[in-house]
Amino acid sequence: MRYEQRKQMVSAWLFNLLKRYEPPSHLDENAAREEMVLMVEDINSELPNLDDHAFKEHLEKVARYVRKSQVSRKWPSIAMFMKGVRENSKNFKLKEQIGSDNVDWSNPLVINAKRIRNGEAVCQTYLSVSRLKEMLNKGLITSDNIKPYKLSLDNQVKIKEYNDV
Repeated sequence: MRYEQRKQMVSAWLFNLLKRYEPPSHLDENAAREEMVLMVEDINSELPNLDDHAFKEHLEKVARYVRKSQVSRKWPSIAMFMKGVRENSKNFKLKEQIGSDNVDWSNPLVINAKRIRNGEAVCQTYLSVSRLKEMLNKGLITSDNIKPYKLSLDNQVKIKEYNDV
């Protein structure tokens, strides 16, 4: 995903989140707008590099964290957003580790995610909707990685239906 796309997504997300809160009283309209631009830059700089699906999921988890943690009706501080981003980024760190020496290769999910990323054969268990969602949410795979497997599964279903006739 390009930098400008990320900024637009973060900006729209932040605007929708902040409209539930009151802007700080010491900021006029222009200052509030400038503060939002800075918040978008700060949040974007801390987010891991993810595909669209995982990126949106990550932002939603950060929003949930902020809603649960914010105690006043004023805008949450940038520190709260940063804490939410960092807390939720832990789930996406495995993606960055794939291919490095820091990977827990005893974890079957990591092993099969790497196989999916490389287009290799994997057990059908790891192609179930729940497993694929888990790997997507952890940033181990992207939706593009799944496409070849999805086509194969669709063909298998058609063959099974044909054989059942």
